[in-house]
Amino acid sequence: MKEAAIKQGLKELADTLASYESSEADKEGTIGVYESDSATGDVAIDEYLGQLRLKVKYLVFDLEATRRENRYLRQMLDISRRRRKDGDEGKDGQSGW
Repeated sequence: MKEAAIKQGLKELADTLASYESSEADKEGTIGVYESDSATGDVAIDEYLGQLRLKVKYLVFDLEATRRENRYLRQMLDISRRRRKDGDEGKDGQSGW
């Protein structure tokens, strides 16, 4: 998954959570009797957000690790190509040996 797609997904999630929180605030303001229910709802939301934060941290860690591995593999390919190119020149008798 590309970084832009992840950022867009997180933005949409943040917008959804913001709209949910505002609608919950509206409900609490008009009804006002279900305070105990909203307290347990807040705990569930906090727990969900904690899990979400952890998953996002793992995704970011995985993304960084993938970038490092990609960079390392590209370096290995470049070295391999250079060696192969130098080896081909050696067959023509043009190398420094």
